[in-house]
Amino acid sequence: MEQRPGECREIPAALGRSRKGGDYRNRPRARPTRLRSEHRDFCRISARAGYAVRRLIPSRVIFPIGTDRPLQRPTLINHLLVLLNLFAFCIVVVGTGMQGDAYEWVVETFGVSREHHQWWRFITYGFIHSGPMHLIGNLVVLWVFGPNVEDRFGRLGYLVFYICGGAIAGLAHLLSGPAIVIGASGAISAVTGAFLVLFPRTVVRTFIFFFLVGFFNIPAIWFICFAIARDALGAGMGGSNVSYAAHFGGYIFGFSVAMLLLVTGVLAREDYDLFYMFRQIRRRQEMQNAIRDAQQRLRAEPGKGREVVIEVPEVPVEIAQARAALSRAISANDRTSLPALYATLLAAVEAGRKINAGIPQSLEVLSSRAQLDLANRLFEAGERASAARAYRGFLSLYEKDAESGVVRVMLALLMVRYLEQQQQARSLLESAIAALKDKDLEHTELARSLLSEIDRTPAKPTGA
Repeated sequence: MEQRPGECREIPAALGRSRKGGDYRNRPRARPTRLRSEHRDFCRISARAGYAVRRLIPSRVIFPIGTDRPLQRPTLINHLLVLLNLFAFCIVVVGTGMQGDAYEWVVETFGVSREHHQWWRFITYGFIHSGPMHLIGNLVVLWVFGPNVEDRFGRLGYLVFYICGGAIAGLAHLLSGPAIVIGASGAISAVTGAFLVLFPRTVVRTFIFFFLVGFFNIPAIWFICFAIARDALGAGMGGSNVSYAAHFGGYIFGFSVAMLLLVTGVLAREDYDLFYMFRQIRRRQEMQNAIRDAQQRLRAEPGKGREVVIEVPEVPVEIAQARAALSRAISANDRTSLPALYATLLAAVEAGRKINAGIPQSLEVLSSRAQLDLANRLFEAGERASAARAYRGFLSLYEKDAESGVVRVMLALLMVRYLEQQQQARSLLESAIAALKDKDLEHTELARSLLSEIDRTPAKPTGA
């Protein structure tokens, strides 16, 4: 069953009007059973009023379960928002039974439309839902994507962002039509729009129940872009009771706010965000251009009678297999097997060098991104000695990399606080501070704090 970033439900603005044109709240309470049944199902009302529901793509065939980005702080605001939505839904169910005049009054009182657009409605409409599946569909997406966005924005910042995202989505809906809109998906679309900027390189763990059934890892950028594309398809086809305008208003707001915060430096950039992904693409293009230029220069000197010989060291099968297995585990985010696979690679390289001294030590180092991911995952798993070796391997091959300053700080952190190598870490920290040049204030402050720790650490006495 597919979970997309939420669903706002539309209801015609005239829902709260009686057939004689008066307000339903002024009508006599006794009404024929036949008329009451017309108002029993929210989506059915929309269909009767001309909003025929057509399923373009099966909804709820993909359930997101979680992401692979570790949180830096406990989640609070997002969980409170989930609980508040659940509480509001329970109150509506108990008080109205989701039908009849009472439910119509709730929708009319707390929903947003061109006719009813007081400022507080732009907050309250996001906590009213048309049924259990509408609620669950929204809250599952919020539960999965919200914690990481709160982690980056901070608790107060995330709360303000969520409320503003819902309000902007409500305004976008008003531009699209007169129907009353309810549901949290405008705000949740803002959350997923921000997630697309901040964490496109993360992996979303999903349960798929469609042509394939099972658990799968899907890159976040593809998961969210699929939801946006499906909304665009649904909006183009029309005939639905979903407020696609609210969705797109939320997406645009969330994407724009996250981009602005990264560009202005209010949020520090990290290796999960959109800018890092673009930087990696540019580096690959630069490398391909350099290789192409070198090949063209060689072709431009055909008659000089020189033979160009490129010696490529033969890589033993055991090392190649160990590198491939470790790379696959990193790509699949298989954290439990990383320490053992890394130890296997180190042992294979060491055994190969004993047999053939010409085998380079650098074979234990993967590509820059994979090596950095490996070191970070080992650090998170508590494999501190292995993480330190992985960080050293990164610096041995990628000393000029843009991330080298941060890597020096992380390696020094391990050396100072866990490996009792305080004095050896001093030069790393000094070079890291010079490399960062206050461009990354968080790691620069950490480096200075570690230097202060080294200065406060008494020197160990030497024996006579």
